[in-house]
Amino acid sequence: VAALLEEKGHLAAENRALREQLDSDAAGAAAKKLLRLQTQVEELQEENYRLESGKEELRARCSRLEQEARGLQVRAQELSGLAGEAR
Repeated sequence: VAALLEEKGHLAAENRALREQLDSDAAGAAAKKLLRLQTQVEELQEENYRLESGKEELRARCSRLEQEARGLQVRAQELSGLAGEAR
């Protein structure tokens, strides 16, 4: 009985040690995952900033092209009128 109680005590101690190791491994894994997620968030924020900047540049270019198109339409109408007069 004493031998079994002693073995039970050793097994309980080993069980505690393994559980502590598992907890520390889980904490380490969680910390690594958190770090990966934080890095991913930072990368996504940088990409979002680049995309927003690109969007603003495209909006400005679109506005310039729309103005140019309106000017060309006015010029085309003028030339059409002059062509009609010339006929």
